[in-house]
Amino acid sequence: MSEDQQMPPVDPGKLRSAMGLFLTGVTVVTVTGADQVPYGLTVNSFNSVSLSPPLVLWSLDKRNEKLDLFRSANGFAVNIMAADQADICQFFASAETDRFSACDWRFGAYGQPLIEGALAALECRPWAEYDGGDHVIFVGEVMSIQQKTGAPLAFFDGKLGHYEQS
Repeated sequence: MSEDQQMPPVDPGKLRSAMGLFLTGVTVVTVTGADQVPYGLTVNSFNSVSLSPPLVLWSLDKRNEKLDLFRSANGFAVNIMAADQADICQFFASAETDRFSACDWRFGAYGQPLIEGALAALECRPWAEYDGGDHVIFVGEVMSIQQKTGAPLAFFDGKLGHYEQS
């Protein structure tokens, strides 16, 4: 192919299908609004960025109605979900408005909602925000960590499941 010829764009459906074959963990990202009302949503676009300083990232569709809430918040929490919390993740992915009625939770040391039973909860303060095409990429500095042992919830090929160590 010559330099002046361009490759056809990747079909978004094919990209979504291919990315569905990448086994990911499942998180619920939570935030407290200025009105002290908690909000959260299920996210599998989560990753560690740096150990020093301790940074993590996650992304949110620009069409999400709560985008401005996350942009204006003084922090967020990433709750890494346990294998037995699939129902909670499905509830936080639904159109339900009172998502915290589906689980036990509490405010953490930095004022963010932490879901009881999660394998880990990372409270973060905003570090950076980046344009990611049709998503916004949020980077947070981890300020506190709570964790326990257990099997993680996993997402693969459009389905929730779990991973067991051998």
